[in-house]
Amino acid sequence: MTTPEDKTTVDHDASAHSVPMRAQASLLIYLHGGVKVVPLEPDRPLVIGRAFPADVVVDDLSLSRQHARIGWQQGQLWIEDLGSTNGTHVRGERITTRVSVAPGETVQLGAATASVNVTVSADALLRGVIAHERFLARLEDEVLRARTFGRPLALLMVRAVAVGSGHAARWLPRIRGTLRPIDTISLYAPGAVLAMLPETDREQAHRVASSLVTPALGEPPLVCGIATWPEARSAQELLDRARDAARAATPSSAVRHASGQEPDAASRSVVVASPAMREVYALVRKIAGSSIPVLIQGETGAGKEVVARAIHAESPRRSRPLRSINCGAIPATLIESVLFGHEKGAFTGAERAAPGLFEQADGGTVMLDEVGELSAAAQAALLRVLETKRVTRVGSVQEIECDVRVVAATHRDLEQMVASGTFRRDLLYRLNAMTLRVPPLRERPEEIDVLSELFLEEASKASGLAVRTFDPQARALLRSYAWPGNVRELRNVIERAALVCAGDAIRAEDLGERITHVESAPPPSSPGVSVPARADDADADFKDRVRQYETELILEALRRAGGNQTQAAKILRMPLRTLVHKMKSHGIRKLWAGAEGDDDELGEEDE
Repeated sequence: MTTPEDKTTVDHDASAHSVPMRAQASLLIYLHGGVKVVPLEPDRPLVIGRAFPADVVVDDLSLSRQHARIGWQQGQLWIEDLGSTNGTHVRGERITTRVSVAPGETVQLGAATASVNVTVSADALLRGVIAHERFLARLEDEVLRARTFGRPLALLMVRAVAVGSGHAARWLPRIRGTLRPIDTISLYAPGAVLAMLPETDREQAHRVASSLVTPALGEPPLVCGIATWPEARSAQELLDRARDAARAATPSSAVRHASGQEPDAASRSVVVASPAMREVYALVRKIAGSSIPVLIQGETGAGKEVVARAIHAESPRRSRPLRSINCGAIPATLIESVLFGHEKGAFTGAERAAPGLFEQADGGTVMLDEVGELSAAAQAALLRVLETKRVTRVGSVQEIECDVRVVAATHRDLEQMVASGTFRRDLLYRLNAMTLRVPPLRERPEEIDVLSELFLEEASKASGLAVRTFDPQARALLRSYAWPGNVRELRNVIERAALVCAGDAIRAEDLGERITHVESAPPPSSPGVSVPARADDADADFKDRVRQYETELILEALRRAGGNQTQAAKILRMPLRTLVHKMKSHGIRKLWAGAEGDDDELGEEDE
C-alpha cells in the first residue's frame, strides 16, 4: 500500500505534454469529469478503490473502498475483484476470481469504465482529450474567437449507433489519431465523444466526419453529427445542434449536419409554470390575432423562438407557413437572396431562380432571429419590404406582393445600436410595434423542475434509457444554479446527465462540475431590463480572452514543431506571415524564450 503522498495515479492534463509517461502499460479510467490515467508497472499490482488506503483512489460512489486489484506480470494483464458491493465486470460478466484481460479490453468497476492500453504511452493516446467542463470552457473561448475574427469553427459529436455497443474507449484512440493536434476531444457519454475543430468550415467538417465514421475492424458502427459556426451562435447552441444531428444520424446516413431551425423547436411543448412566463403568454394570446410586427427580446437560449412559434400557432395564419432564419448565420453577401429570392444568373452560382423566405411564407409568418446582426444593406432592403409589402428578387426589377407577418428576435440592445449608428431607427420603429421580453431562466425558477423532467423524459425516450428521476441533491443543485445559458444549457446538462447516469435517478455527480460547484443565481433583474448574456461582455474583455487563447494555441504548436515557425504555421493551418505577426503582437517570442530557455529557433520567418 502507498501513503496519500505517494499516489501512482495522475489526472490527465492536456497541457502537460512535455512530460511523457514512460509506462508500457496503462489503465485508463473514464469518469464523468474526464479520464484518470494509471501507469502500470510489472510485478507491482495496484488496488483500485473509493478511498485511501487504495493505491488508486477514484472519486465514484459506485466503487467500494477497496474495489479491485489489477496487475501486470510476465507480460500478462489480470484483474480480480476484492469483494466489492457493485462488482467488477469483464466481457459483460461479473468476476469472482482473477481474470486475464487483453490490451484494449474494457473493464467495468462499479459504474466506472476502464480500459487497458499497452505499448503506446497514455500521454500520446490521450493527447488533446480533456475533461468535459474544461472542454466547454475552451469551446466558449473558441466561439468568442470565431465571432471576433470571423473564423470558421465546427463541433462534431461521434457516437456508437447502438446504445449497448460498449464504451468509447474501444474507438476513441483512433478518433484522436485521425484529428489534428489543435483539435480538442472530450468524452461526452460512455458511447459518445465531442470533437472541437477550430478553423474548420462545413465542407471540411464533413470530410473529417466521414473519415471518423469509416468502419474499422473490431469497432461498433459509428455516426457523427456536425454543427458549425456561424449557423449556431453560441457554445450551448453548437452542442445542442451537434447532439441532435448525431441522434438523427443512421448507419445509412452516418454523417448529419445540424438543421437550420432550433433543435426540436417545432415539437417541443411550451412550459408555462411561472408568473413571468404566464405574463408573456397572456400577451401572446392578445397580439396573436393581429398582423402587427413583434420584437422579442431575451438572452441567448431563453426560448425566443418558442415564443415566436406560439404567436404563429395562436394566429389566424396558423395554417400558412412559418419560416425562420438566423440572420447572423447567413453571409452578408447572401442575406438578401435568402430573404427575398434571386433570378437565374443574378450572381455566380445562381443556376436557377429561387424564391426567398418572404415568398415562401406568403400568408404566414417570417421569424427573423438575431435581427441585430443584419448588415446595413440588408436592413435597408428589409425596411422597404415592411413599408411596401412587396419584395424584389436579386437580379430583378419586378416587385412581388407578399402578405407576411414579421416576428423579429434579438439578444442585443437595439436602442443602443441605434444610438451607435449600427441599426436603423426607422427599421426599429417598424419592428417593435409590440415588444415582448422573454425573461432568463434564473427569473423563472418555478420552471426548472418542470423543464428538467420534460428534458429527462425526452432524453430517456430518444436513447432508450431507464433514467426516470433526480435524487434530492441533484434537484437542489439544478434549482440553485444561475443558468447563464438558460433553457438550452439546462437541456444540454440533463441530456448528458441521463447518458452518464449509472442508475435510474440522476445524481449530483452526473450533472458536471459547473453545476456541482454552484454559485447561487443573482437576484432577478428589474422588469423590462435584460441582463446581458456572457457573449455581450465588454470588447476589452473579449480581446483579452481571445489573445490569451490564441497565445496558448501558438505556444502549443511551437512546442510540437520544436520551435520551427513554418511547421507551427502548418499545424495551425495559418499563413506563415500571419503567425509571425501574431507572435510579435502577442509577445510570444519572449514567452517561448522564457519557457524553453532558448529562442534560437525563432527567426523572423523560417524557410
